Amino acid sequence: MDKHTDIFAQPQTVDFAGSDSPVWRQWERWEIGGVLALALAVRWLTIAHYGLGLNLHSDDQGYMNSALHFLQNGMITYYKGNLPTMHMMPGMTFWLAGLFWLFGTGPWGLLLAKYVTAVVGVLGVFGVYLLARRIFGHVAGLVGALLAAMYPPGILTDTLFLTETPFLASFAFLLYFSHRLAHRHDWPDFFGALICYIIALFFRPTVALYPVVLLFYFLWKRHSTVRLWKQAGVGALIVLAVMTPWWVRNYHDFHHFVPLDDGSGNPLLLGTYQGVGYPDQLTFQQTLKQIAIDYPVVGKDPAAHEEQWMNLQQKVAEQRMGQWWKNNKMSFLYSYLVLKPLTLWQDPFYWIPILRIPQSVVRWMQWKLVILGGLGYLVTLVWQPRSRQDTVWILATFVYYTVLYAAYFCFGRYSEPLMPLVMTGIGAGGVTLWQRLRRLL
Repeated sequence: MDKHTDIFAQPQTVDFAGSDSPVWRQWERWEIGGVLALALAVRWLTIAHYGLGLNLHSDDQGYMNSALHFLQNGMITYYKGNLPTMHMMPGMTFWLAGLFWLFGTGPWGLLLAKYVTAVVGVLGVFGVYLLARRIFGHVAGLVGALLAAMYPPGILTDTLFLTETPFLASFAFLLYFSHRLAHRHDWPDFFGALICYIIALFFRPTVALYPVVLLFYFLWKRHSTVRLWKQAGVGALIVLAVMTPWWVRNYHDFHHFVPLDDGSGNPLLLGTYQGVGYPDQLTFQQTLKQIAIDYPVVGKDPAAHEEQWMNLQQKVAEQRMGQWWKNNKMSFLYSYLVLKPLTLWQDPFYWIPILRIPQSVVRWMQWKLVILGGLGYLVTLVWQPRSRQDTVWILATFVYYTVLYAAYFCFGRYSEPLMPLVMTGIGAGGVTLWQRLRRLL
């Protein structure tokens, strides 16, 4: 078979990865267009079926209330509509406030906002496809996109008001433009990556240190050192300019410098109750009650003393971690290096069953997807030397987030936006095995 007609060919056969004018075959457009149409249809039909009743009554309700309060008084709040918050970055507040301002805050306005949010979710699937196509070829990207389009937790998330949806879209395109930048070194690709990084940062502060991973990746790809440092300097100045209003707001409301948010005390404390061998003198709820007893002013109304309440939980968490390390170093290491990362990836974020798909089926499916995706990347790493650096970069992305989240309370919501990248590994590994088999035959 002519390699230029092989649908499983690597991107180099269509001169995609390094070309300024990538080749898009007509059938490729139709195929990925069909997958994206399917993804959008499933999400819109889910919204149409469940309506506004599809609600976690958790963070999604908190973000919606924050947006409504922002429209009313211009204040970024979360727990109370009359008190400023440091619980989160302002991305969701701004995003939902814009949608509510456009469509209204009545039932139809909220419903239309859900439909638009679903479009953003599909945009994230498309971004992952574009990245996978550049690195592993069209078929690998198509497999990953199709799996992501029909992944039940992804469908559920895209029909709710949660950070996962806009974060996936911005992060996927951050990776896409970063890959282009690593090969072409162009300023438009740099600005595309920078804009996506800033957007992702406004939804999830965990992306803040990700440029460190990109720096090593660019150096490994032999990015022009002079241009790299120029772009790093320009990027730092733009990020400082964009973040300055947020810093001024935080200093005005809380009287000290807060670079991102300050809501990590609670998940850090919760994380000390995961694993084995942790200090168990008090349960988590008993610990919170004890903090309220020790600090009665804060305990009477934690929402009114949000920053202090979070700081107290962080202080107790650090004490518990120190005691855990002192009492049983092996269980501490085993919990933070093995058990908590496993929990991060094995538990799907699927709290509400939809479309008659039971939670047991999704839990069974989750491990299969993670294992197959991991094996797919390993196969590609061994048998596709042309994409080896890019594969290592993607794996480093998984390591970055796994290490970061393992320090806190681990559950499937944190890894859910990365699952389309995991599924891409299935497509990449499958294509690699097919090419290997063809050579043997």
